[in-house]
Amino acid sequence: MSIVALHTQALVLPEAEGYLDLLGRALQAARLNSAFPDRRQLQSSVDTLREGLRLGVYGELYVDARAGLPNLASFTRVCTDHELAAASLARMGARGELEARKDEAEVFARMAAKHTYLERLQSLEVAPVDHHRVLLRRHDPASGTAAFRIELTKLDASGVYLRLVIELTQVSSLWRRKVVDLEADGETAAASEGFRAMVYRCADLDAETLFVRLHGVEGVQVERVARGVIGPALFSLPVGGTGGAGGVAVRRTMEAPDDALGRAWHAWSLGVGAAETERPELLVAFATDCAAGDIRDEKSNDPVSPLLAERLGAQEGGRYRALRERYPFKVFKDRKFVATPGLKAVVQGVCAGAGTRNIVYDLRPG
Repeated sequence: MSIVALHTQALVLPEAEGYLDLLGRALQAARLNSAFPDRRQLQSSVDTLREGLRLGVYGELYVDARAGLPNLASFTRVCTDHELAAASLARMGARGELEARKDEAEVFARMAAKHTYLERLQSLEVAPVDHHRVLLRRHDPASGTAAFRIELTKLDASGVYLRLVIELTQVSSLWRRKVVDLEADGETAAASEGFRAMVYRCADLDAETLFVRLHGVEGVQVERVARGVIGPALFSLPVGGTGGAGGVAVRRTMEAPDDALGRAWHAWSLGVGAAETERPELLVAFATDCAAGDIRDEKSNDPVSPLLAERLGAQEGGRYRALRERYPFKVFKDRKFVATPGLKAVVQGVCAGAGTRNIVYDLRPG
């Protein structure tokens, strides 16, 4: 058992390096577009965590036990080190001087290793824990109408890493309380504290549910809500020693989601041969969902997340249909996967059971 705190697993070398190597290559294999968080930033953070472990700057890697991704502490560690890298390097002095003194005391060897780590880190652009911005799309002073694009990238409370985009229009004549404030220059904008807090709270909702929720905000016409979600990442990593019945001991995602994918993963982990495999395995999901008025055909190609209308009872369904007639929009959901050979059949079984046709990219263990 590797649970060290609530929803937190700890991995150490060598399995931590193997996990980060697989995760980094999965991000590359997934061919992520702009709907998702910036892959290069996330790749930089993953590579930095791997380098920090290799150099001994970090003693362990903390992973969210539900989503299987590096957790808030791990991402924050990289962001903080990046922010302080220049000042820390200035205080530490030249690396050559530290290396020359490493035989005097162990502390100089550790400082030299950290100097190498910070020197490489300071030139990178790393993944933010959360990043929020508001972009003005168009502004008509005569009518008091302004259209905005709100972008949020964050490590969600559920442990997945996501990007949320909201496009909306507000009319000043309808404002009692602005959700977005347009600055005096007419070119820059910022979300009000209340609206920003609501977006943060609701970021874990799917696009369809959030679209409906935002339509309840006074003076706002929502045009599009889109999400790109990285995770969960379900892994099985062989470690030193033996497991039950003489098999190979493994570290696994400990608290996989209770959905079709999580249940299939759990069944695989208990199946014949899974506990004895000496090969690292990883399965990562990459989901997109969008609610907007210009979507042609409504469909969910996500084997884990059906349309909201399919999940509601008769009474709730009737109210939802009435709401859809008042605010016409359609929804499209999709999900693709990256999987090592041992887990590809798990994904294919989940997709077949849901009747969806999904892309599954191959990930070969190094």
